[in-house]
Amino acid sequence: MKILIQKQQTEQQRIVINQIHDFNNKVLKGFNKFNDTLQKLIKDNQNWVEKKWSELEKKWKKKMEYTMQLLKKKKINGSSLLKMSKKDLMDIFETFSHACLIHDSLVQLCKKYPVDVIIFDNDVSQEGIPKKYLCPLPHSIMNDPVIALNQIIYDRSSIMNRYQEISNYSSLMTDGTLELYPDYALQQDIQNFLKNSK
Repeated sequence: MKILIQKQQTEQQRIVINQIHDFNNKVLKGFNKFNDTLQKLIKDNQNWVEKKWSELEKKWKKKMEYTMQLLKKKKINGSSLLKMSKKDLMDIFETFSHACLIHDSLVQLCKKYPVDVIIFDNDVSQEGIPKKYLCPLPHSIMNDPVIALNQIIYDRSSIMNRYQEISNYSSLMTDGTLELYPDYALQQDIQNFLKNSK
């Protein structure tokens, strides 16, 4: 009797295991189908974006060529553009919306790239480097920015070699060890800045 019950239980377990196995296979097949569909949609979307971007670039290039010709014809340079009001631009350009767009773009550029930068001649020649990218010890651009316990960001090699130059440098340490935390976001910003400056 016991053997019969064990056989029935074993058979039921085998049936359940087979059902789970079949279900897992269906899920995997469904996932593969979903993944294939998703990859196709991603590729189609990328192609669509590239096509639209190409069209936009062509339109933008034509508008820029027209604007450059107009600026040359009117003998307008960058410094005079910055001093112009919307009304001045409206006198030069034919449509109000075009004038407003150019004025607003110039204002946005001035806000995005303020002139309060330091000129640095080492790796990036004649480019303005934002102060936040410079290590306060050697005043050079940081390769590996780290945050010290005093909440100041230094280049790792500079702080490790010159931390004793900082007043109250013992506050940067825990149990005699210099505590530094990587600032990956700033490191990425600096790398992007350097890449775009070349």
